[in-house]
Amino acid sequence: MLKQRVLTALILIPLLLAALFYFPPGWIVVLFGLFIATAAWEWTALTGMRGIFSRAAYVSCLLILGAAAIYSVLQQPSPIASFLAAAGLWWLWALAELISRKDVNKGMFATMAGKVVGGFLVLIPPWVASVYLLEMDSERPRLLLFLLVLVWVADTAAYFAGSFFGRTKLAPHVSPGKTVEGVMGGVVAVVLLAWLCGTIIWKFDPGLLARWIGLAIVTALFSVVGDLTESKLKRIAGVKDSGSLFPGHGGVLDRIDALTAAAPVFLLGVITLLKF
Repeated sequence: MLKQRVLTALILIPLLLAALFYFPPGWIVVLFGLFIATAAWEWTALTGMRGIFSRAAYVSCLLILGAAAIYSVLQQPSPIASFLAAAGLWWLWALAELISRKDVNKGMFATMAGKVVGGFLVLIPPWVASVYLLEMDSERPRLLLFLLVLVWVADTAAYFAGSFFGRTKLAPHVSPGKTVEGVMGGVVAVVLLAWLCGTIIWKFDPGLLARWIGLAIVTALFSVVGDLTESKLKRIAGVKDSGSLFPGHGGVLDRIDALTAAAPVFLLGVITLLKF
C-alpha cells in the first residue's frame, strides 16, 4: 500500500506543479473544478444516492454555485472574509460534533438532508479559496503551493509519527488509526516548514513570522478535522475509500479531505492576520 501511495504521488505531484506554474488562471479554475466535480460525484455515492440523474444533478448544482461564488468574489472581493468565516464556523461545528458524539449515526450526516447540504459546505469553500489564493498572490503560486505542501507535510508527518510513537487514539469511533501523537508530530513538522518558508522565502519580520507560524498550526489542525469529517461520512456509508481513482490513495475526496477544511481557514488567516 505504501509503495502504491508513493508511486502515485510521484506521478501526480509533478503534474500538479506543472499546472500551477504553466497553466493560465482560467485553466486552473477548470482543473480545480474537475477535481471538485469528481469529489462531489464520490460524495453522492457516500450519501446513498443511487440514481445517476440525481447524482449528476447534485454535481451540476454544486459546480454552478461554486463557479458563481468564484466569479462573485473575484469581481467584488469584499465579501470573501465573511464567506470564509462562515466556512470556518461550519468546520468548528464539525469539530464539536466529532468531540461530543461518539455514535457516528447521530448528528451531522445522520440524515440525507444533512449529507446533501454538507457536500456544498465541504466542497465549495476550498475551490473558492484555492482560486482566490492564486488571484491575490502577486508571486503566484507561492501561497497556494505553500498551503498544499503544508497539508501534505502535516499528513505525512502525522502518519510516521503515529506509526512510531502513537499510543493515544484521537477519534477511535471515526478513524481508529489516528493518534494524538501523530497529530503532534504533524504540527511539529508544520512549524518547521512555516519557519523555514517564512524566513527564507517571504523574509518576515519576527512579529509577522510568529503570526505566520500560528496560522500554519491552526491550518494543520483544521486539516485533521477535514480528514476526520470525511472519515465519519465513510464510516456511516460503510466504505474504506471514497473511490478508487488513485491507486493506494482511494478517490479524489480521500486526497482533498484535509484541504477542504484547511484552505478556507488558511485564506481567512492570510487576509485578516497577515493582510497580504
